[in-house]
Amino acid sequence: MQVFGRLRIGLKLGLAFAVVLLLLTGVIAFGLVQVQRLEESSDKLAAGTLRRAILAHNAQNAAQAQAARLNSLFLLDKQIARIPVYVEIDRQNKILTSALEQLASHPADEHERRLLDQVGQSRARFTEALNTTVDAVELDLEGARAPMLRQALPALETLLGDTDALVTLQAVRLDNQTAEIRAAETASKRWMLVLGLAAVSVGCLSALAITRSIVRPLVAALSFADGIAAGRLDGTLPAVPGDEIGHLIDGLERMRSGIVEREERITQLAYRDALTDLPNRTLFSERLHQAVATASRAGHATSVLTMDLDRFKHVNDVLGHESGDELLRAVASRLTKTMLRESDTVARLGGDEFAILLPTQGSQDALLVAERILRTLETPITLEGQPIDVGASIGIASFPEHGKDASELMSRADAAMYLAKRTNSGAMIFCEAPGDSRRDSLSLLGELRQALEQNQLVLYFQPKVGLASGLTQHVEALVRWVHPERGMVPPDRFIPFAEQTGYIKAITRWVIENACMEIARWERSGLRVGVSINISAHDLTHQDLPGIFAAQLSRFAVAPEALCLEITESAIMDDPRSALAALERLHQMNLRLSIDDFGTGYSSLAYLKRLPVQELKIDKSFVLNMASDADDAAIVRSTIDLAHNMGLKVVAEGIETEQIWNLLRAWGCDYGQGYYVSRPLPAADLEAWYQRQAAA
Repeated sequence: MQVFGRLRIGLKLGLAFAVVLLLLTGVIAFGLVQVQRLEESSDKLAAGTLRRAILAHNAQNAAQAQAARLNSLFLLDKQIARIPVYVEIDRQNKILTSALEQLASHPADEHERRLLDQVGQSRARFTEALNTTVDAVELDLEGARAPMLRQALPALETLLGDTDALVTLQAVRLDNQTAEIRAAETASKRWMLVLGLAAVSVGCLSALAITRSIVRPLVAALSFADGIAAGRLDGTLPAVPGDEIGHLIDGLERMRSGIVEREERITQLAYRDALTDLPNRTLFSERLHQAVATASRAGHATSVLTMDLDRFKHVNDVLGHESGDELLRAVASRLTKTMLRESDTVARLGGDEFAILLPTQGSQDALLVAERILRTLETPITLEGQPIDVGASIGIASFPEHGKDASELMSRADAAMYLAKRTNSGAMIFCEAPGDSRRDSLSLLGELRQALEQNQLVLYFQPKVGLASGLTQHVEALVRWVHPERGMVPPDRFIPFAEQTGYIKAITRWVIENACMEIARWERSGLRVGVSINISAHDLTHQDLPGIFAAQLSRFAVAPEALCLEITESAIMDDPRSALAALERLHQMNLRLSIDDFGTGYSSLAYLKRLPVQELKIDKSFVLNMASDADDAAIVRSTIDLAHNMGLKVVAEGIETEQIWNLLRAWGCDYGQGYYVSRPLPAADLEAWYQRQAAA
């Protein structure tokens, strides 16, 4: 057994299987021989004895059939009725003749030959007696009975006895050969069972030997591998045998060494973003927690920046996700090159969101870094041969100024980033009252609520004049805040804050109510003026917006056509499908719809042509300089043509000179508004302005 244990596993298995295979081969060979013998016996039985037994039965049956037909002759009075019987007797006679001839051609032995001779002789006597009886029947039916009983019946009984002896002989031989075949089957089964048991015994002994020499070392190797899997990389190496298991254990040892070497690499991959190779959210969070803890002990600042790309979804939708991935890699590369200190961390948090950790830097230093990042991204990135302008919005939060822990810093940086995106501010430092850096702005939300309750908000109206006719039939409603202490609060200070907090919905509801009230008052005084109301992205997602309009229109008995809703292009493109559904509901109420600030929202013409709008408003950033800037002039003129081709009216805002007025009128622009026409006016001043216009 020790010698067997020192053999190589391949040789062990080879020897064991060779013995088993030899025994199995013997079993198979013996089985084949026995099967061949059984086949030969079966063939002999089928070709010889069985066939001869069938022929003997056929001869006996034919003789019996002739006897039955002979008796039936005496039951038939008419000759014509006996003709079919004669035919059947002849047919059975032929069958009897054929069977006897086949048996006599190759008799099995002398005994069978003598029996066949006896059958032949008795058949001849019966045939002679049968013919005599048939002739007598045709001459005298009643007189033929005596010859039949005297000659035919004794001859028939002799024939039947001889054929019965022949059938008995064949049956005995058939039984003997069947017994021989069954005996051979029994012997074959016995020997095959003996050889099979021998093969199984040898296989079991071989398995036992292999188990002792292979399985035990394998169990030791498995225990060693389990230790590696559990992280016990310093386990004791089991005894190494001289066969393949020894090589396996050597391989496990090399694997353990490889795991130790690659464990650091695996850990590193778990903390990296696969697309950009930047630190991922997990690693960034750990470093931020460490930085905050260090800053808390050392008493210095730490800042975090969160950045979101402005038009990444548009790139994905138009150019595809592969181009989107390429864009993210390009942005990651620029961010990495922008950071000057090794202690800074640039990470990708997911999607198009990035984060930058600036240990030891306060909010103002972080703002400088953010501005440097925005300048870096100003250079277009080329994708599929097309230059892509990549904008970004950055939010900044600093420890301990804006938060005491990592979670609070990230939350407030996200809030600042959101507000920066909404106001197109680029970069913004978090403030309890976003949009205002002064300490007294911390109570802005509460003051804005008071402004609604105490009627501090007022509506101003800026006329929209028909450029061809010079008539004014529409005005735009603009909300103003007259603060009791601050004075007139600019809209760009409280409107973005209201949008960021969601309070814009309450302001919009107030504007709708007061605009309808003014329209009703003007109509009572004989002044018919349509009013445009600005609708934000928050308003557009408000499920109750159509209901609010319906309630106020009904309350003041104002026709829906008197209102025009101006929706910014960016609000539509934030969620085109939802915006389209909301606009359809408003359009069904017969409210007029207008796209505001057209040209700044990167809208798709495919969505533009589906929107149920009647008016398009060109942003003033294109109108202000179009007299001196050929590009702006081309944009304005092509926008007018585009809108007219789509059946839309065009409004140009920002008209501040007569030259711009004349150009827009020459290009067929429908309406215009701006300081050249009129500044925004309170309701009372607007009525006076209308009177002056009417007089002029």
